Amino acid sequence: MKKVYKNIFGEVVSKSNAVKLEEYHLYYYEKDTDVLKEIEFISEDNIYNINYFISENEDENKAFDYLKEKSDFFDIEERETEEEFIISTNKLYSLSVNEEPLISRTVFHIDDPENFICSQVIDNETQKPQLEKTVKCWYTTDENGEKYAAIECSYQDDGKLELAVHKTSDDHEENWAHYDYDTFQDLQDQVSTDISYYRTATFLPQKEFQK
Repeated sequence: MKKVYKNIFGEVVSKSNAVKLEEYHLYYYEKDTDVLKEIEFISEDNIYNINYFISENEDENKAFDYLKEKSDFFDIEERETEEEFIISTNKLYSLSVNEEPLISRTVFHIDDPENFICSQVIDNETQKPQLEKTVKCWYTTDENGEKYAAIECSYQDDGKLELAVHKTSDDHEENWAHYDYDTFQDLQDQVSTDISYYRTATFLPQKEFQK
């Protein structure tokens, strides 16, 4: 594993300088690659959180045993691609509470892996999404070319849109507009692209929307 030390602003620092900081992050990369495997979040020489990226065919139980020896708080993330989307499954553990993880699944466009378009919490017992905890975001750019979430949506437990907030780039909430399932067409009329995907809590966009 290759180790890279960074300060909390993401800037690379030497190990000798990192250990002098109140808090720093330690990145592990697979040998001879740029594939990120693990991030340790360290404060006062204690690991208080770990992000772990599990590989295909890797034994998750072994990964769990390895991580719990280092911290009580960590998450295990697995990423896969499906057509033009990245699907991330994340299991967040807080062992000081219990060993049952908080499971979530998140969708990203393959050409924009930083901004999620849908995130769902998964029920541990049924392994099905809790639709009322679904969040979706639709992005556009402001006058400076900066991307931001212009529409943010929440849903009812039957999967229908509960609230869509159409935001402005200036963050002035008084200028934001609100829509629900019945008034969604009014929102669609203001957007030149098809945003029908956002009317329900469906996890992946349909092929018609993808086009």
